[in-house]
Amino acid sequence: MYYLGVDSGGTKAAFLLGDERGKVYARYRSGGCAVLGARKEGVKKKMEEGVLAVCSMAGIDRSEIACMGLGISGYGEGEGTEQETLAACEEVVGPGRAVCQCDTYVGWAGSFLFAPGINVISGTGAVVYGVNGEGKTARSSGWGAGCDEGSCTWHGHKLVEAFTKQADGRMERTKLYDMFREHFRIDGEDAHFVLTLNREVVKGRGLPELQRFLKEIYETGDLAARRIYEEGAKELWAGVEAVAKRLGFADGYPVSYSGGLFKGGECALKPLGELAQKAGARLVAPVFEPDVGALLVAIRHKNPGFDAKSFCLQEQ
Repeated sequence: MYYLGVDSGGTKAAFLLGDERGKVYARYRSGGCAVLGARKEGVKKKMEEGVLAVCSMAGIDRSEIACMGLGISGYGEGEGTEQETLAACEEVVGPGRAVCQCDTYVGWAGSFLFAPGINVISGTGAVVYGVNGEGKTARSSGWGAGCDEGSCTWHGHKLVEAFTKQADGRMERTKLYDMFREHFRIDGEDAHFVLTLNREVVKGRGLPELQRFLKEIYETGDLAARRIYEEGAKELWAGVEAVAKRLGFADGYPVSYSGGLFKGGECALKPLGELAQKAGARLVAPVFEPDVGALLVAIRHKNPGFDAKSFCLQEQ
């Protein structure tokens, strides 16, 4: 049987067509879709796009998809979002052949294979989600107000803040200042960049993308960049502690992660790991990415006895 897992956040949507044995038949990525902004018709359009793409790659008809598992940003965070999301998916793959959750859930499912633990997600936004041994869930952050602390958006904002403070003398200048000017081709006075900074860099998707540039600065050994990542880790860990307290986790509880920030590696993982060790927790690598988590959700929905621990992903 074919199953489809979909992880859709604010920046990207990842579609993964596979089966219960772990064989991957097709992958497709596109721009993100959040249900709060897209609503039913927007979600349906995005799912149509992805389903058409993976079915074409695999040479199958959509009627052969036994179940689609979708984890989408904003699910359950607004009136009617659960009903609209499910209706949109069922109109694409058929009644009774879709299961929907928030993107935080499929992130946790992929990281822990449905086992107890806390998952930190940092992408366009940031949220911490956990499940304990009794099945109780809790989450922290993810409000979307401004830029969630510790998210890629937040890190991009902190980079801009560091540059402006170094430019006008509120902070001592480091390599960050020169690299920022070079990156944006600032040849004249810093003040001449004000309009461009506010109209083009800060607005839209500019801030989340700046996290990648921040990593480049970090890799030069820049102290200001390192401090931004350390501050971001503290913000994320505050969310972990809030969730751990609500779920009654004791010493040694596992914490995993997913999202674009952590693809940068050491810059984000090192300070988070140090905080975990200090708190007596364990930072563990995710077993799978969220799109695989969504695929597992689809498989388990149709096969309640499915053992996710036996699942072995086999790329083409």
